[in-house]
Parts: sequence; C-alpha cells; structure tokens
Amino acid sequence: MKENIDKILYKLLILGTVLMISYGAVDQFIGENNIFKIDNVIISGCNLIELESIENQFSFIKDKNIFSLNTDDVELKLENYDFIESAKLIKVYPSTVIIDIIEISPIGIYKYNNNNLLVDNNSKGFLCSSNILSSIQVPEIKIQNEINFENIFNTHHYKTIKQIYDTNPKLFYQIKSISDINDEILVNTQMSKILFDKAHYILQINHLNKLLMLSDKYQNFNYIKFSHLDIVVNERGSI
Repeated sequence: MKENIDKILYKLLILGTVLMISYGAVDQFIGENNIFKIDNVIISGCNLIELESIENQFSFIKDKNIFSLNTDDVELKLENYDFIESAKLIKVYPSTVIIDIIEISPIGIYKYNNNNLLVDNNSKGFLCSSNILSSIQVPEIKIQNEINFENIFNTHHYKTIKQIYDTNPKLFYQIKSISDINDEILVNTQMSKILFDKAHYILQINHLNKLLMLSDKYQNFNYIKFSHLDIVVNERGSI
C-alpha cells in the first residue's frame, strides 16, 4: 500500500515539474517574442477631444506585450478625461489594440465671463475652448441674470432643452438658442419660435410632440405659443 502511495506522489511530483517548466517556457516565449508586442493602436470616437492628445498620452502602449497590458487600467484613465463618457479597449491578437471612445452628448452651451460651458444630457458641465465650440452645433443657453455655472442645471432653460432632447431629437437639432421672457421660455429654432410656460413646460412639450407627430412641417409656423396647455399656432401663410 505504502509503495503505491509513493508511486502516486512521485508521478505527481514529475507532472508538477513538467507543468512548471512548460508554463515558464510559454511565458518566456510570449514575453520575448516580438509577435505579441503591440505595433498598431487604433483610436476611434474622438470628436470633442483631440486625437493627438490621446495618442501622446497612451503612446506607452506601443511595444508593450499585449498579454501584459492591463485593460481595466487603460479604460479607467481614459474615463477620467473631460468629454469622455466611457471607453473600451479591445485586444486583437497578436499585436493590435483598438481604443473605442464614447464621448458625452452635449446639448447646450452657456457663455459667461468669457468662458464657454458645454453641458451634456447627464447634468455635467465642461469648460471648453473656442476651437471645440466651433466644431459642434448645440443650442446657446441665454440667461438674463448671469449665474454660476454649477447652477445652470437648476434653470428652466436647461430642463426644457433636456426634455426636448430626450423626447424629440428631431426638434432639438433645429434649436439655435433658448432664453426666457418673464414667466415663459423662448425656444428659437431655425425657422420658428416656440414659447413655453415655465410652470407647465413638460406637459406642453409632450403636447407639442403630439402635434408634430401629426405634422412634421412645423417650420411652416411663424410661432407656436401655449395658452396653459392649449397650443396656439400662427402659420406663415396667414401673416
């Protein structure tokens, strides 16, 4: 019986030694073989962020062994960037890495004290340069009394534009600016003006969406105004 146990232990020892040697050989092969050194980094999704900035920041990836590259670490560093909502790193063996960037969804720009605050649909704001501003088209948020940028998300201007963005993207992309007149919100589109009551803007937007579902030719209206929840329109042809 003891002889059989000794044989089993001996075989296990031999097997363990072989596995360790094999693992070491494979690890050394992978570590030293140029086939697995990253020589191609593809970055996609950069619109607000300069591609060159990302390339320079993550240039260390090149020539790194693809097996030793920490995917989570790179993704976390990318997501700490302004304008980046999420990022995904994909390894394509043997030597290519794809960085897929998803940027924020900007829905408005607020200008104050010579600064440009870009706001997104998740109640986040980012100071941006004039170069970035010229490369995108989003509605300008105009507020009569200047406020601190952290308070922008509590305004009817932001809430109205976000509601339109969430419920009627087609109308949103027609908006040039949004401002207020006493108790009303004025939405200035490329072809028309829309007035919302501050106290009922959500219900009014929902009613407006139903109207535009019946007729997508809202550009034929000179203005669209609400009397509480009733819609009053003035067609261009009747002016």
